[in-house]
Amino acid sequence: MSEGGQQQQLLSIHYLRAIAALMVVAMHGFSYGLVPVDDAARITWLKHGVALFFVISGFVMVASTSGRAITPGDFMLRRIIRIVPLYWVVSLGWSLVADGWDAAHLAGSLVFLPTPDPATGALRSPLLEPGWTLNFEMFFYALFAMALWLRQGLRLWAISVVLIALVLLGRMGALSGLPAYYSDPLLLLFAGGMAIARFKLRLPALAVPAGFGVIVLFSNSAASPYLTVHLPALAIVMGARSLDPVLRRWRLPVLLGDASYAIYLGHLFVIQLADRFVAPFLPGQHSDN
Repeated sequence: MSEGGQQQQLLSIHYLRAIAALMVVAMHGFSYGLVPVDDAARITWLKHGVALFFVISGFVMVASTSGRAITPGDFMLRRIIRIVPLYWVVSLGWSLVADGWDAAHLAGSLVFLPTPDPATGALRSPLLEPGWTLNFEMFFYALFAMALWLRQGLRLWAISVVLIALVLLGRMGALSGLPAYYSDPLLLLFAGGMAIARFKLRLPALAVPAGFGVIVLFSNSAASPYLTVHLPALAIVMGARSLDPVLRRWRLPVLLGDASYAIYLGHLFVIQLADRFVAPFLPGQHSDN
């Protein structure tokens, strides 16, 4: 991982970061038309790199704070230093090329909050498309920071209760506005990642290809996403943890893991540039944007 002194022991998590980021990059390469695809349903599984990111985030928060005395203020300051500067730079840069935004939209994006659409009143995701996941990440960080006032053994349970309650109330239609926004079942993956770290959960390494196989084959089906995305994502992380004793520090995967956050935030710029200046000159390619 990129925090603490455990990167050597947790190469599995570091490499999964790179894989998750590249999945999202590939998904946007298809969805933005840079790479044509006959059937969009065949590539939508790539978007579930986000599910891996959420499991990894939950894992890292526990692993990086376990056995350490850290105040909520110090924790949030470190999160802000790591997350905010690059996000602000990329978001402000994106505002120069994006259309259809207003000052409230940009301001909400910069403080990791959805803003109401002036026309419909519906909550809008951030100006920078990948930023919606950071809205969820920062919400989780705030919960985790508050949980640091509790004994270490209680933190997982307290956060899990809050997230489960939000999801259940959201499914029941009992929430509206901002609380409903944070009732997305994806947030349960943070708790899953925390549990993997807290209880040192592992599965045989075969769970990694099996988990990806389930996501590829069934995530676009009518079956519950808990079965086709959430559980496989958890299984992938638990299976990867079993590989730590044999994984080596390969230069390219390490570099991709180190750069995963920058890749995740900045890849849309590269896709747009490639779509405008490269794709028109490729055989059989054309730009739809």
